[in-house]
Amino acid sequence: MMNFNENKYSDDICKYEHFSQRASESTRRETLRRRKAILFILILFCHAALFSQVKRGNVWVTGHNGSKINFNTPTISTSANNFPLKYFSAGNSCISDTNGNLILASDGFNIYDSTGQWLLDGDTIVPTAYYLAKNGHSINSQTSIFLPKDSNQYYFITSSFSDSQHIDCITNNNCYHDLLLYNVIDMNANGGMGKVVQRMVPACSSAHFRKTQMIPCRHGNGKDWWLLKNEGDYGDVHTFLFTQDNVFDKGIQMFNQPNWGPWDIRGQSTFNSDGSRFATTSHGSCTGLVFLADFDRCHGVLSNPSVLQMPWGSQQMPWDTTLQERLSTGLCFSPNGNFLYVISNWNIYQYDLLDNSWFHVSGIDTSAEAFMQYETAYKGPDNKIYVGNFHGLSKQMSRIDNPDVKGAGCNFCPRCLRLDSIAGVFSVGTPPCMPDYGLGAKTCWPLESQQYAVGSEQLEVYPNPSSAVFIIKNKHGKNKELYTVLGELLFSTKEDVINVSHFASGIYYLRCENEVKKVIIE
Repeated sequence: MMNFNENKYSDDICKYEHFSQRASESTRRETLRRRKAILFILILFCHAALFSQVKRGNVWVTGHNGSKINFNTPTISTSANNFPLKYFSAGNSCISDTNGNLILASDGFNIYDSTGQWLLDGDTIVPTAYYLAKNGHSINSQTSIFLPKDSNQYYFITSSFSDSQHIDCITNNNCYHDLLLYNVIDMNANGGMGKVVQRMVPACSSAHFRKTQMIPCRHGNGKDWWLLKNEGDYGDVHTFLFTQDNVFDKGIQMFNQPNWGPWDIRGQSTFNSDGSRFATTSHGSCTGLVFLADFDRCHGVLSNPSVLQMPWGSQQMPWDTTLQERLSTGLCFSPNGNFLYVISNWNIYQYDLLDNSWFHVSGIDTSAEAFMQYETAYKGPDNKIYVGNFHGLSKQMSRIDNPDVKGAGCNFCPRCLRLDSIAGVFSVGTPPCMPDYGLGAKTCWPLESQQYAVGSEQLEVYPNPSSAVFIIKNKHGKNKELYTVLGELLFSTKEDVINVSHFASGIYYLRCENEVKKVIIE
């Protein structure tokens, strides 16, 4: 009898375990199905957002009198004198709508509409002393940028001197920008003509910024923007986050190399096509150094830093062959990310990121006296790289037609973007400063975590759902982080009671010590 009962009891256990396994398997399948559904929706959302942004860089405003370079047609078209007596030769930027039609442009110190008129409240958007000293336009590369927001609004960002810092620059040669200013533009305002609705708001007001080297990269969530701005004489990078609603100063990421020195009238920062690598260079103290690092689009963090040195011994200054030419002014990744093109005043190099080799692409293409000098370089909407000019009256940009090809096959084409038909005194200057507006979202934590599917049994959160607070058990003194489903970090705290009453209803993720819990705010 005893054996019979034991066998029956054992059989019941097996049936229960089998049922539990089936239930567990069903739960896992349902969780996986929901996960795939959420990811599918996110992919559709990100694809739509990406597709709507790809043409925002299709019209360039550049040079004296602000001529337009239009990439919307198979054959690039140009039109002249759209912004008469205005100079878009160094600190220029612009942005188009999602159909590729120009909306806004800037010479670094003013904001103009597509017709070349000042946007309402868009004149003199840097402090007055600096504005007057530079005759109303920026002479430094990468000093302005437009970033799109929702609802037909835009950020416009500049780095600048405060009036007191400008005096210090003149009297003591302490010539670092101390301000990062942003403006908010509402193109629905002023009867649909647009208006600056927030003007010259400090994102940072006591910095030690280099005058050049400012570039954004889209956040991994596909909506917000990281903005990286170099500081001081070294490779230190100040990081800002521009969201749909606010601007956050994320502080300085410090690197003790390279040492460029204080001379920074020319320089450029850039990201590769997927935003995973960052590079920057500056005239500096004629060192020819390039800073290179990996970039985390989800958290805005640079890692694995290295310093590249332009080749020595092969190229000399045109006016003195005893001196090495090391005036690095710009750089640009190839579309496939395998090469980094480094631009100096008189030479263009290709650096192979796979085998760490250098190739000399080109030197000067005319006499030293007549040469306009190379400057910043940007990838065009046609995936060719365009190289601007430092000064002078050149009506052409040079171009790298096959930048994904190693060596001479990259096909450097000197002065091949020609604006010769434009009459009068004109210089094509440099391409406008713009990020890759078409860069889409990527999977950020916690969606990439395996714990997303099963949750965490150790991390206890109650009540869940909640409309007021979450209470976390057994994690006293530990750091807790709350994320959106797109991986955006909302806040971190070491408190055990978290007030969530001010957040919108929906699904969120709470992380503590690499454990993840799905939580719902009602």
